[in-house]
Amino acid sequence: MSISGAVSLNGDRKLGVYGPSVCPLTFGAMLIARDPDLSYGVSPALLRALEGGVTMIDTARIYPGSEDIIGATLAAWRGTKPLVSSKIAPLSVDTFRHYAPISCAFTPASIRASVEASLKALGVERLDVVHLHQWFYLWSFEPDWRETLLALRAEGKIDQIAVSAQDHEHDAVLKVVEDAHVDVVQFIYNVFESRPRVSLLPMTERRGIGTIARCVLDSGALSGMMDEAAFKAHHFLSGTNVGEYHRRLEGLKRAFLDRAVDSLDELAIRFVLSDRRVSTMTLGLVSVAEVERALALVALPPLDEADIEAICKNHVWTKNVYERLV
Repeated sequence: MSISGAVSLNGDRKLGVYGPSVCPLTFGAMLIARDPDLSYGVSPALLRALEGGVTMIDTARIYPGSEDIIGATLAAWRGTKPLVSSKIAPLSVDTFRHYAPISCAFTPASIRASVEASLKALGVERLDVVHLHQWFYLWSFEPDWRETLLALRAEGKIDQIAVSAQDHEHDAVLKVVEDAHVDVVQFIYNVFESRPRVSLLPMTERRGIGTIARCVLDSGALSGMMDEAAFKAHHFLSGTNVGEYHRRLEGLKRAFLDRAVDSLDELAIRFVLSDRRVSTMTLGLVSVAEVERALALVALPPLDEADIEAICKNHVWTKNVYERLV
């Protein structure tokens, strides 16, 4: 499916009650440095996404080269400036896997330094969304991180305050959402990980918090195009039980292909966007071809309610492919 020009991306959604309007598809820039057509630091994939109607870019301070490439690409872009969402660099990657006090990952000084570095790399005066790049439940009782971000907001350097739930720990952010101490949360949500539908998403809706779904394609595995060698070579998926993964993919194919959808990636994307409580989903897009495919799939209608119910009841899979990474 190829699309030229802007498309209707299922209509704009709101990034929370008081947040800006945002398209359902957000350009995930974690691997933007791998754009095969990168030229003078400018990403044709990102330019195509913006041309196609995407209105937000999701990155992080620790994504290699990402913010610099986004900055160069935005300088070359002549259209409406998109929203930029970035994540604050933790002091140590060890805290992604093992609990530590918040001071081991984020301090007022490190939060401020990361925001300043992102502003400079991106070439913008304000970050539209700023996340703490990870979150543990007990951090919800600490005040310093939020006071620092509120001060940065008062200075005009950031707008929306967010946290990103690492791995499948979406329930870890429930208290900070219930207390309305954030404007936005980011979390894993896909056809195998549908549990946020009955925990986090009802709470974000109640509190008017914006939501960014990630890992919609489960780090690419839900494309259905990866063989065992591709799994083993993938940074996030190398520890996966490939046989079990393929068995579950076959279950999805038998249940939904040809009858409800034409492909697994279509199923994955339509499942997430069928939930109107999802403000937007971030997809890691490396090439123009991947952007074209994503734009086409996002323009499709929601799944039938019966298919959504079947996914949630019959295909939920509790796993964590990230636990061996650090």
